[in-house]
Amino acid sequence: MVVTFLISFVSMGVAQENTGTVTGRVVDLDGKPVVELPIFIAPLDDNGDGNMSPVFLPNEHAQLRRAHTDREGRFSITGVPSGPVYIGALPYDIDTRLPKDFENIVDEFTSKDWTELTQVDVDAFVSSNFGMDPEDFEPDVEILSLRIRGITLYPRYDYDEIAFGLQLGTHLEDVKVTVQPRMRVRGRIVFRDGTPLANTRVRVHTHYRSVDGTGSGSGGGDLRTNAEGYFTRYIDEKNDAAFYMFSFEYQDLSVEAEPIRLDPGDRFDGLTLTFDSEPIPPKRPSEKIEADEPEPPPLLPESLSIPVPSYDVWVVNPENGHAYKRVHCETRDDAVAQATAEKAHLVVINNEEEQAWLEAVFGHKFYWIGLKRVPATGALSKRTKEWWQWDNDEPITYANWVTNDFFSESLDASERDYVVMTLPNGKWYAVSPDSVIWRMTEMAILEKSDIFDSSPAQEE
Repeated sequence: MVVTFLISFVSMGVAQENTGTVTGRVVDLDGKPVVELPIFIAPLDDNGDGNMSPVFLPNEHAQLRRAHTDREGRFSITGVPSGPVYIGALPYDIDTRLPKDFENIVDEFTSKDWTELTQVDVDAFVSSNFGMDPEDFEPDVEILSLRIRGITLYPRYDYDEIAFGLQLGTHLEDVKVTVQPRMRVRGRIVFRDGTPLANTRVRVHTHYRSVDGTGSGSGGGDLRTNAEGYFTRYIDEKNDAAFYMFSFEYQDLSVEAEPIRLDPGDRFDGLTLTFDSEPIPPKRPSEKIEADEPEPPPLLPESLSIPVPSYDVWVVNPENGHAYKRVHCETRDDAVAQATAEKAHLVVINNEEEQAWLEAVFGHKFYWIGLKRVPATGALSKRTKEWWQWDNDEPITYANWVTNDFFSESLDASERDYVVMTLPNGKWYAVSPDSVIWRMTEMAILEKSDIFDSSPAQEE
């Protein structure tokens, strides 16, 4: 946790003139409004390898654009950045969980000189007035679908974000967000005399076994109890009825609950666990480093590294309903093979609006696109020997060429058979295997039109 905070928490302010708004409504499966739900829109981060990842909480909380639904389930989120974004939910009581001086603590800590950080600084930063984990941001609902401009979008997998792309100043209206309550177990932890283990982190281990005996698994994590000792443990293995076994650890104490059967969609309340001990207060971070102890080495940025999760993200263009994905590739043939495996094709750019959207969402880099030179046939062959054609055979209705000599390559233009979208304003440039740009292009944009046309349940 400490390492993650040190390397990841950088507030990324978004200039208001480059942002938009998203308004809509959150409903349950019966179409009833979901009231007072904290929801957010956040950018998908570029990992630099072609993949994207959602905002990591609490580190990147400053990137969230938040709102609460009203009595009709309606929301309005302002300051939404351009680029790939997604909608998420937060716990109903998130505002009580965040420290009152949350932003000030972050600003003060991240302004320090990395080379001068000591254990005292670290302890102060993650002490009880701040120390939050990703588990503190787990919402009580899961998003099942989004409806944007007549297009209904579903997650491909349970862990997927439903991503869509926005251009500068876009204003999306009447977005419909459908949610359902998550499976969970809610319980309470007390000591022998009934005193609750209040406002404290405990370690939880979860084991499950399906009722028919065909599946099992385990997991672990940290939970925070509230002032009365209550906790909530959410369940992600939700496709089969199963028996769940929970055990909890706090300092040197441990306790195990009786197995609980949960069917898909169940929410179990009333679990009580008792540590066989007199009340034990939580340990506090050290307030100072003893003089006779060596000071720990400075926590330099280069010594801190954790893997950042990346996701197989398709980003939907609300204007045409098509989904796009950026991939890393060694060659254009590799990009085509990846597209084929995904039942997609290299991107086809049909108009200026689509071109501008691609630039806003994926940025200005060298990307393979689906345009190639092919021999002319039929009546066309009487006028020219070759012409340009999209990989999926769509007609060319738009062009965005840069001049042939823009990159000062002394190559015959007639031998350049494939096209790259380039750095200067996304202009297109024809290349051959001898081109420097050919060798520099290690990414491609894929496109498909039917990725979100049915829910996972319908596909099954």
